[in-house]
Amino acid sequence: MVAPNGARRTTQDHPAIPVMDEDLIETAAACYDVGARGLHAHIRTENQTHLLDVERYETLISKLTERLPNLEVQVTSEAAGIYESDAQIDLLSRINAPWVSVAIREILRAQDPEKLRPFFYQLLLKRRVQFILYDAGDFKTLASLIDRSIIQPNVIEVLYVLGRYAADQESIPDQLDPFLDIRERLKKTCVPTREMICAFGKGQIPCLLRAASEGIDLRIGFENGIWLPDGTIAESNAALVSALVESLPDRAA
Repeated sequence: MVAPNGARRTTQDHPAIPVMDEDLIETAAACYDVGARGLHAHIRTENQTHLLDVERYETLISKLTERLPNLEVQVTSEAAGIYESDAQIDLLSRINAPWVSVAIREILRAQDPEKLRPFFYQLLLKRRVQFILYDAGDFKTLASLIDRSIIQPNVIEVLYVLGRYAADQESIPDQLDPFLDIRERLKKTCVPTREMICAFGKGQIPCLLRAASEGIDLRIGFENGIWLPDGTIAESNAALVSALVESLPDRAA
């Protein structure tokens, strides 16, 4: 999966950050050509700020599906310091999207978990949901919600995030270990059906290669880091995807 823009970086950070929808579509096509099979989509305002908007997302999904019918599109519900959890819940309740991502720690802010049972039931009934976990504590929270039947998934998809809250947002491969450890400890309650990883900073690709050796799906892109393994800045998201694919032992995306 490619995460080409995220909520924060703008064209001032890198001229190839796709902020407008048409730029995002062209970036998705370029990344698909070199091996990406999924897109983690963020939309922006004309001022390049993060936006949660049902109609804009649905229009983007329609255009992406027309252009790249085999690309799996995932919509983010990230707050990015702009939206409260009520706005995230509203978006997720109304949007017609096949796949969404939900940060456990964000969606629970100022919410009574027990009262979210109907919301999670409907969410999981209608679409794929990837739960974003920033640390082992988030994994414990997800397991607790499942144990209490607040979340009742047939499948459990998770994204492990490395380096988001580390010093200078830099990741190292060993940051994967706490996730693997807690997964083993809680395997009677929460066994992920599908796991994915993203990693911040210059260590993005080394971390992804470690995760690949564990059989974990990979997410790469300018949302998390703009650097190639040698420390130079990639010219595009497609260059990052290509560098990762070429580094994998079986050269498969």
